Amino acid sequence: MKRDELLKKRLTTDQRKILTDHSTLYNRLPEDLKTKLEGLMHVFWHEVTFDREGFTEVTEEMRICVASEACVLILNRGYDSYCHLMRVTITKNPVKLDGEEWGGWALRNEVALHWDACLQGMHWGADKYNPILHEFAHVLDKADDGVAQSIPVAVDSLVDRNKWEEVIAREYPKIKAAYKERRTHAIREYAITDNAEFFSCATESFFERSEELHQHNPEIYELLRDYFGLDPVQWMEAERERKRQRDLQHQLTVVKTFGPLLFLLLGAAAILILGMLDYISTDGILCCFAPVLSILFYVWWALNIPEGDSS
Repeated sequence: MKRDELLKKRLTTDQRKILTDHSTLYNRLPEDLKTKLEGLMHVFWHEVTFDREGFTEVTEEMRICVASEACVLILNRGYDSYCHLMRVTITKNPVKLDGEEWGGWALRNEVALHWDACLQGMHWGADKYNPILHEFAHVLDKADDGVAQSIPVAVDSLVDRNKWEEVIAREYPKIKAAYKERRTHAIREYAITDNAEFFSCATESFFERSEELHQHNPEIYELLRDYFGLDPVQWMEAERERKRQRDLQHQLTVVKTFGPLLFLLLGAAAILILGMLDYISTDGILCCFAPVLSILFYVWWALNIPEGDSS
């Protein structure tokens, strides 16, 4: 199938539910980017071979989660950014490299990922670690020459490379100083183990701690925003606005529902008091209460009827 056709394909309802259950990043994407992401995921599945180590099979959940997080990085860069990528291996145990255990490793044509670490990273914990974002950022970094150097732009793009080199030269020592002085930083400490890790760790923070990175390290944020063509801070602002609108709508619903109800209760209380003072007969009280009780029952029914059961 041609790439243009794959880009038009969409996920099923069940496939989307896997993402809404597992991916904080997917849930924060604007709807137009979710649609674009789904098309890129189909291209990813068509172009990349999935393998497993320690598992009997690569499940649909694995394919969906990995493709989703990986393709967020290329939402506005296009699939050619992964033109060398051929294989993704999902492992049951931590990936072993140089005698140590890791959440993954990446070449420009192959990625290995520890599945449990992937699931944990997609939920955004305090460790600032997302192995899928981290390793696929390495793929982007190595795409031009196969070497991770935290400058994920073409070798012949001198203007862009100079800008990256200048920002890294200014910001990298600041990250080192922060951890040396036991201060927290938006980018996790692993970034200072090697220059090659700066871009991958910064990418994790760009998506997971976007507002913190934007506030304290605006140059890094702007560099990544221009590179990815995405602005996660705006997603957060839009999400807060949607929440504000939902809360406002809820408040209006409460007022519309319980305002008239309160009026009816006050009226019923007045009728009861008048009856106790013998201004209204018992039959009159019952006649007045009948419609009040009917309306109260209707309000109770409307508030408690199961959603979708209006028949």
